[in-house]
Amino acid sequence: MSLDQAFRLTSILLAGVSFIALFLESHLPGWLTFLTGVALILALVRVTELTGDPSPGARTELSTAVWNGLVILGFVGFWADSLMSGELLPAGVRFLLVLMVIKLFTLRCFRDYLHLHVMSVVVMLAAAAMGADFWYFPLFVVYLFVGVWTLLLLGITKQLKGPDPSAPVLASQQETRGLYGRVTPQVFRLANELALFVFGVTLLLFFALPRLQAGFYQNGQGAAIRTAGFSDAVDLGSIGPIKRDPRVVMRVEPPGRGPDGKGRLYLRGIAFDHYDGRSWVNQLSRRRAVRETGPGIFALNGSQGDRGRPERPSFQLKIFLEPLDTPVLFGAPFMEAVSGNLPAVQVDVSGSFYLPFPSVAPVEYVAVSKSTAVLPADLQPSPVVYHEAFLRYFTQVPARSDRIAALARTVVGQERTPYGQAMAIQDHLARNYRYSLEIPRAEQANPLEEFLFNRKTGYCEHYATAMVIMLRTLGVPARLVTGFLATEWNEYGNYYVVRQQDAHAWVEVHLAHSGWIVMDPTPPSEDIGDMTGSWQGWASMVDHIRLLWNRVVVQFSAADQLAIVQGVRISGATVGQKVWGSTSKWFTPPTSWRERIVDLYDRSSTGILAAGFIAILAGLCLLLWLGWKQSRYGRLFPKGSIQGDRRAVAKLYTDMILYLSRKGVQKPVNTGPLQFLDTIRTQWTGAFPLAATITELYCRERFGRARLKSDEYIIAQNTLDQLISLTRKQDGETEKTGAGNGI
Repeated sequence: MSLDQAFRLTSILLAGVSFIALFLESHLPGWLTFLTGVALILALVRVTELTGDPSPGARTELSTAVWNGLVILGFVGFWADSLMSGELLPAGVRFLLVLMVIKLFTLRCFRDYLHLHVMSVVVMLAAAAMGADFWYFPLFVVYLFVGVWTLLLLGITKQLKGPDPSAPVLASQQETRGLYGRVTPQVFRLANELALFVFGVTLLLFFALPRLQAGFYQNGQGAAIRTAGFSDAVDLGSIGPIKRDPRVVMRVEPPGRGPDGKGRLYLRGIAFDHYDGRSWVNQLSRRRAVRETGPGIFALNGSQGDRGRPERPSFQLKIFLEPLDTPVLFGAPFMEAVSGNLPAVQVDVSGSFYLPFPSVAPVEYVAVSKSTAVLPADLQPSPVVYHEAFLRYFTQVPARSDRIAALARTVVGQERTPYGQAMAIQDHLARNYRYSLEIPRAEQANPLEEFLFNRKTGYCEHYATAMVIMLRTLGVPARLVTGFLATEWNEYGNYYVVRQQDAHAWVEVHLAHSGWIVMDPTPPSEDIGDMTGSWQGWASMVDHIRLLWNRVVVQFSAADQLAIVQGVRISGATVGQKVWGSTSKWFTPPTSWRERIVDLYDRSSTGILAAGFIAILAGLCLLLWLGWKQSRYGRLFPKGSIQGDRRAVAKLYTDMILYLSRKGVQKPVNTGPLQFLDTIRTQWTGAFPLAATITELYCRERFGRARLKSDEYIIAQNTLDQLISLTRKQDGETEKTGAGNGI
């Protein structure tokens, strides 16, 4: 394949990679996707042909005026699209693709390909702005390698063609085009080495420059995951329909690692206190700002009602929350602090945490919670006195609850403690009712009684609502809570994967001494099964890669950059001390070789790893340098270095003879270099000094034993350039001189 053909091919591939990146991220219209794909395919087909116009437009009958009219029409469509949709960036991206399609059909000269390069860069940036998912990395690597190839081929092709196509082609240029006008192994190796070098520099800049969050148009408008059950009012049965949605809403790292971290993890969202027979309402939704006690740390001063109770142990959950249509911050019951790169944090009376507004980008934060336990005092019957306002909120029941109250009294029997009554109702619902998602949203006047006495089948909201209302008819304060129940464990990253289908509702019961405790009457689901086999392993691995991408790429901030720098600094000092201590130990009186080796490994394992990493990096740099040297970069550009090639100066001397012959100074047959130099002095005095320099170097290289150095070859090349660029005035003087000599 010729260099010119390879350049055109890589240019179209560059546009194709950027289009794929944009297509995978944004929702492009079907007609535009089809049109762009057809244009790319036709352009590739034309380029792979050995002859003919490489432009797909060569086979069309459209004139330049028609193409210009299409550009104007596309510009008008851009403004109409932006005004109707109200989104400037998506409209601009669609207009840019229209321009790319037109350019693909009108590729003719280098300038057109340069325009295509610029368009591909802008399209790639638009794909990153609309959302940088983990698949963007391999596409970016491919784009980087193709881009390096394209730029290298552009430089080589332009040099071989020359700046002025109408200028005379010298013999050395013809031979160079013949030898180096195709993609040789040296070109292939050089392009790949340059791509690896650029990739290394890109990684260095990647860790040196922090991101400004996730982009000004992260995931686009309307891309946030739609949730249910996390607003101030929730209808009974609204959570059930979303429990078939497998999309990931968050990933949670518990304090435990490995198998110890597995189990059921409740992630609390919003608590509801008022039920009107069909819907739950959060009447305590008034929010207040949480004071920032430190950089990025938002902590409560203390929960009401905790005074006089034993100190509860706290634990942390590291949560990576995907963009949702709710500002709720989730955490284990009961959250008391949140830390992270958050603009502000709010909390309501029931202890639910919120952002000021729903985030359009992933949010990473640490939720600090305190575990709850039933105190022995709540296991004994004792009179309990609650404040009237507290009872008004948490013992409220709908108007028609006589039948439910009778069922509650029957279930608890002779149990007199609130905790015992709650346990009895929880066991009754879990044993005598069946969990199923195949339940339509109830249209009855009292859907709770329909669940308890007729259907006896439902999902989490029915169970939690039934338990809360039954407890309230007995005078036990209780409330319904919505959130997520995490059960899927990712063994590759040691974290929980929480999906839409993990949305859950449970109960919080208030005990006089223990406070609010979590209880769940919902039996295990029979409708949603876990993935098994190799597919589960692949899915876990892909999800772990996605999490790493979001953390390392999308959410890489200045704080992360500073942490890396400090970590490297501390590790360097620590490694130096450990290596020095381990090395000096060899000079101490020996005990046993086994103890010495074990101690060396224990003390300098970090140093060994660091030294190994440095050795690998140095080896890669050495390989790149050797490859660069062996690729004989100068063969592509003979002007830079000749490496003692005798043919190099001979080419320059032949070029000089051809050029002088075009100016009327002919070299007679069987005339040596020195005799021809005398001819030049006679016929063209102004060219003699330059020709003498080239002739001297040619004779030294051709007949001498010592080879020319690189700088001497450069002198010869520059001298030939000066000879070619002699002015017309000098030519005129030479012609007069020749006429006076009888020429």
